[in-house]
Amino acid sequence: MCCEAASSLGIDTVVLASRADDAAVHVASEVIVGSATDPAALFDLAARCDVVTFDHELVDLDVVRALEAAGHAVRPSSAALKMAVDKSAQRRRLGSAGFLVPDFVVLDADLGADLDALRAFAERLGRVPVVKLASGGYDGRGVVLTSRLDVAESAVASWRESGDVVVAEAPVDFSMELAALVVRRADGDTVAYRSVQTTQVDGVCREIRVPGNLDDAIASESADLAVRVAELVGAVGVMAVELFATDAGLVVNEVALRPHNSGHWTIEGATTSQFENHLRAVLDLPLGSTARTSPAVATVNLFGGESGPLEPASLALALGEPRAKVHLYGKDARPGRKLGHVTVLGDDADHAARIAWEAAAALGTPVPAGAGATR
Repeated sequence: MCCEAASSLGIDTVVLASRADDAAVHVASEVIVGSATDPAALFDLAARCDVVTFDHELVDLDVVRALEAAGHAVRPSSAALKMAVDKSAQRRRLGSAGFLVPDFVVLDADLGADLDALRAFAERLGRVPVVKLASGGYDGRGVVLTSRLDVAESAVASWRESGDVVVAEAPVDFSMELAALVVRRADGDTVAYRSVQTTQVDGVCREIRVPGNLDDAIASESADLAVRVAELVGAVGVMAVELFATDAGLVVNEVALRPHNSGHWTIEGATTSQFENHLRAVLDLPLGSTARTSPAVATVNLFGGESGPLEPASLALALGEPRAKVHLYGKDARPGRKLGHVTVLGDDADHAARIAWEAAAALGTPVPAGAGATR
């Protein structure tokens, strides 16, 4: 989607893809097939580009630092990326800066001491902590949410024996999940999109509603919070902050320094999409307006089901609803794999969501109980 936005601006893109059939391969100006952690592949990429940027956090920060040391423009920087790549660093830095984060402990000693620390933390909380990989996990992977301490201990033991740092966190009691999206240039010029209500199933975002149940006060507060986080870390490009609304205030759940699933609605729902604004920011171009093009927007993610490859008739059925804007990523279908998204604009987010879910179901997406219902 960044490549598609680049095309309309006359910008060439070179993509480092892990596989020859990755989604961006179909739309990039040039493609290098290789690993994002391979120094040779990254230096090859950097040699062909004016600016290197990212669409995931699964990178080796030492290699990114080497690119910077060699004089290549990397945006966001390795120092800023540390916040997204390492959850233990993220929690420590945000907490010390005064942002609300879940109570946590970092498990990075020897295994015996780490398991003792986990048990002591659980006893202090009176609940089993959420345990997650400090690096490498996303979309629900690398996260264990359980009511059984032995299950949490087993996950910690497995990860620590592999040398991975683990973060144990207090479960958060929240009334709503939301995400705030901002875009920042290197000179500090920043714009914010309207914050959105998100719905997660098994740790994966399934639905975004704008404005959803977010009133203007919470939307403004969350956007201001995201701007302050972007300033703290020196972000350049898109930055998303996933939040919990709690009785104590807005608690930071995750931070991503890249175009984010919670911003896919901006392709149709905002004057300038997150993808175009990300390109503008990393290329040091003026940022575009983030104004909404519709009073309400709903986006539903498409996932592979048991039916296998998408049938042409399914696409025709989904497009039978003229308000459904379908984006397919060119991925092979398999159960649980994110294949695309559907966005619907309208006057009411609940009604837009019902239409989006109908289109998603037509495309074979399993529909969670209650999805599309008025909330």
